[in-house]
Amino acid sequence: MLKKWGIVATLVLLAPAAHAQFPRKGVDNIPNGVATAFVGKWSIGFPEGEGMINGKPVVGCERPIELKAGGRGELIYRSSEGQEISFELSTFEGRTTWMPEQGASILAVWTERDAFYSYTVDPMTGRAGWNDPRVFRRCR
Repeated sequence: MLKKWGIVATLVLLAPAAHAQFPRKGVDNIPNGVATAFVGKWSIGFPEGEGMINGKPVVGCERPIELKAGGRGELIYRSSEGQEISFELSTFEGRTTWMPEQGASILAVWTERDAFYSYTVDPMTGRAGWNDPRVFRRCR
């Protein structure tokens, strides 16, 4: 039993690093809900920093995803393989919500002009994955 509690204590001590506080509100100088702010080619990776597993991006700039402005507040996401999906954009509490026609929505939180965090929202619960963001970085 003591061994079991030792493992639990170890997990509790490691928990703060595993649940770092990621940004939930964007920087003030970038407008939310505006497709043109997102236009460009992007890599997708994970947050970097102390206590994080810093590794290779999921999508690199050698084969980036592309974000394009569509009509009437729409954002078009084009994958590295050429597949496209459209999102309707809206603003809520200092971030941009990407709403697809069906499936999970995404919350985008600007951290600087060339980077934002994205959080998937569970369609069943409506809860954002605040502890599991992806980081979009603009390719140059």
